[in-house]
Amino acid sequence: MPTAAATALYTEVERSFSGLDRIAAAAEEIRVRRTGMLRVAALPALANGFLPRFAGHFLTERPNLNFALVGVISPIVIDWVLNLQCDVGFAEAPMAHSGLMTVRMPVLPRVAILPEGHRLCSKAVLRPRDFEDETFISLTPGSVSRYVIDDVFAKHSVRRDLRIETTLSEIMCGMVSSGLGLSICDPFTAREFASRGVVSRRFVPHIDFEFAAVFPPQRGPSAVAEEFVAAFAEHVRANAEGDAASGN
Repeated sequence: MPTAAATALYTEVERSFSGLDRIAAAAEEIRVRRTGMLRVAALPALANGFLPRFAGHFLTERPNLNFALVGVISPIVIDWVLNLQCDVGFAEAPMAHSGLMTVRMPVLPRVAILPEGHRLCSKAVLRPRDFEDETFISLTPGSVSRYVIDDVFAKHSVRRDLRIETTLSEIMCGMVSSGLGLSICDPFTAREFASRGVVSRRFVPHIDFEFAAVFPPQRGPSAVAEEFVAAFAEHVRANAEGDAASGN
C-alpha cells in the first residue's frame, strides 16, 4: 500500500506528465498550423461573400485556429496592416504606400452590370459605345477603380451620364438592381448580386481588377498567414478558370 508521501509524489508526477502531454499536443497543433490567431482585413469586394465562404472552409480543417475578418476600404486595410491591427490584409492594387511586403493575387476582369430586363441584356459582350448617354453609377473620385474605368471610356470618347456616385461596389450593385443605371464592377461583388436583380456581362476591352495580400513590414508573416494567402490565391484562380470554362 502506498504511503501518504508516495501518493503525493505520484500526484505530482502525474501532473507533470499531463503537462508534457499538453505541450506535445500544442506542438503538434502548431506543426499542422491549427492553433493561434489569424486576423484578416479585406476590401469590401472580397469581404461581402467570396472571402468569408473561403475562410469557412479553411477554418473547418483548423478547429483550434482563432480567426477574425473585417471588411474595410483599401486605404484602411493598409493602415491596419501598418499599425499591426491585422496579420494580413487584402487591398486593391496598385497601392500608394511603398515598402510593404505584398503577394499579388490572380488578376480578374471587371464585368459590366445592368438591371434585369435592360435592353442590353440581350448582348453577351458589352463595349464602351453601348454605354453612350446611359446613366452610369460610379465609385467616388480618387479610387483606383474610378480612375481606370473613366480612362477606358475617355479613350473611346464615350459620354455617360455621371450624376450618381458611391463609395462601395455593394451600394453600386444595389442601385443597379433598382434600375437606376449601369456600371462596371469587380467580379466578386457582381457575383453576390447575380440572384438579386443584377445581370453581369463581359466587357471589352478588359479592365483588370487587381488586388494583393499585404503583410506588416515590422515582422515576417506567420506560417498560417502565408498558408491562408496561398490557399486563397489558388481558390481565386480555380473559380476564375471555372467561370471561363462556363462562359461567364
